[in-house]
Amino acid sequence: MSKKIKDVDTTVIRDEFVHGYVDGDGVRKYPTIEALHKKHDVARATLYRISENENWQSQKNNYQTELRVRLDEERMERMISENKRLDDSCSQIAMGVITSIGRKIQRELELSRQNPSYEGLDSIQLNQLSSAMAQAQKVGKLALGQAQEISKVSADVSQPEAFASVLEQLDQIAESRASQNGGGIH
Repeated sequence: MSKKIKDVDTTVIRDEFVHGYVDGDGVRKYPTIEALHKKHDVARATLYRISENENWQSQKNNYQTELRVRLDEERMERMISENKRLDDSCSQIAMGVITSIGRKIQRELELSRQNPSYEGLDSIQLNQLSSAMAQAQKVGKLALGQAQEISKVSADVSQPEAFASVLEQLDQIAESRASQNGGGIH
């Protein structure tokens, strides 16, 4: 025989119906009125009437909608945070690559100035360095949210000063090597 509804805390039953409960496996379950009537050993018709009068189904729907919205917002915030960390990392790596290439070119310029017979980097190495520099710049710009393709505009307008400086240094190396080799670059 079922318990009388007045002997049972219907708030607990309502909360299980509206908010669900977490089972032993950590999974949130939303029981039916039928399942709750059996679990709490209360009269089914009375429980259905109370749930209908107190609008439990509407409360459950609203709760699940609000829960879904909050979960979506939390996921969005987490994704934004992860994307920001990724962009920051990519930006730092790009700057590291640009700085490293700039130092390499500076050393080559200095060696070339100190020793006029020093042949320095060949054209393939210069091409590889400038290609790596361009790729690093693209990665950095993407990390900053700038356009994917870098349009050809004068260096002082569209390119960072460090990159423009490195390009200038590359030109100086090429000129230096050209003058050392009688006007040709190898």
